[in-house]
Amino acid sequence: MQKYALLALLLLCRPVFAHSPLLLCYELQENSTVETSLGIGLEQIFEFQAKVVADALQSLALPYQLQRLPWRRCLAAVSRGELDGVIGVGWTAERDLAYHFPRSELGLDPSKQLLHLNYSIYTRTDSVLQWDGQQLTGVEHGLAAPKGYVAELRLQQLGVLRELDAALESGIDLVLKHRLDGYVLPDEVAATQLKGHPEADKIRKLEPRFMAQPLFLALSRESSKLNAERRAQLWQQIELSREKLLSQESQ
Repeated sequence: MQKYALLALLLLCRPVFAHSPLLLCYELQENSTVETSLGIGLEQIFEFQAKVVADALQSLALPYQLQRLPWRRCLAAVSRGELDGVIGVGWTAERDLAYHFPRSELGLDPSKQLLHLNYSIYTRTDSVLQWDGQQLTGVEHGLAAPKGYVAELRLQQLGVLRELDAALESGIDLVLKHRLDGYVLPDEVAATQLKGHPEADKIRKLEPRFMAQPLFLALSRESSKLNAERRAQLWQQIELSREKLLSQESQ
């Protein structure tokens, strides 16, 4: 009798585990003070990425929860398997050890990207900082990028990275205060931060761009909620959802 009661209990519990939501995070932007699990971000560029992922998950009837967290905290939680995936992450060899990225027979599959972003260096209008696409000159204080960005690694490789404490001020404001020579941001994010900024006219963007990269939904290798087949289905649906939403925005 006890055996049958236990079997019935296990059967009742199975749907709970089967429908356990995917826990995904994406970046809480600078100057934002509220962490939220509502899902859709305030900045247009990150809102689009979250919308693509949400649309794909809804199309596949996969339950989910989205959280906005400081970027390094988001990456670390996914690496440890505390969260199932990260939205809007660029590939690196180190990250490939912790996350599943979409792949084809030729390697990383750019067709499954959420977005492709250009990153530029932002400096003061009176700065002597120059960038020719290969080297930086006129560096006095160093340059930075948001913590956890691939741009940090490239600045480090160039020997100009300045490590910053947990930022209480935005990188743009540190540039204006002469504490940084330049700050690397995605162009769309910089446009959002500079819009309405009282000293926006004192900031200029260096040409050429500093770097470009595709951003993906990457899934934790420590999480077991999606097997290889389901991961492939999700990335395939992301491609379809991205094109659908881009088409809607262009209308």
